[in-house]
Amino acid sequence: MELSPQKQRTRRAILDAAAGEWAQDPAVSLGRIAATAGVGRATVHRYFPDREHLWSALTSDSWAALHAAIVEAAPGAGPVLEVIDRVVSAMVHVGDRVLFLFASAEGNPSDADTSVANAVDELLVAEIERGQRAGELDATVPARWIQRMVWSIVYTGLHATGDGLVARHGVDDLIRWTLRGAISAR
Repeated sequence: MELSPQKQRTRRAILDAAAGEWAQDPAVSLGRIAATAGVGRATVHRYFPDREHLWSALTSDSWAALHAAIVEAAPGAGPVLEVIDRVVSAMVHVGDRVLFLFASAEGNPSDADTSVANAVDELLVAEIERGQRAGELDATVPARWIQRMVWSIVYTGLHATGDGLVARHGVDDLIRWTLRGAISAR
């Protein structure tokens, strides 16, 4: 069933609020999520019958948003370090979704979510391997190690914004600077 534009906005507001709240505290109440979304708790339940349905919908939506943002960053177009810069910016742009996905990593993802998560990782690994072949990235370090470093540094940067250590608008530069120092060819 197709949702009206108003219902799509309400659903999006609930998902965005849940991402922000659950990224900070996976135990936060649905009432708090409703308040952050600017709707009543009953409205949340009209869209998502219970916490598990909302969690599942947010997990799928977060992986889809992250995948779309990374695809939009145009992997394969241009020098690898520039592509990785764009990927980092894409990840920061969907920051609460990335933090939520880290917070929800203990759950059992659906097959569709696992497929999208793998696609996200494969896009990143393909860029890293391209950079290693081109001599832009350190080829002595396994590509999967660098991929995990990207995830870890993005997570650390996003968490630092939440802690007030660095401003959200400046965190991409700090993440990129850190990554370039760690992964550039020597």
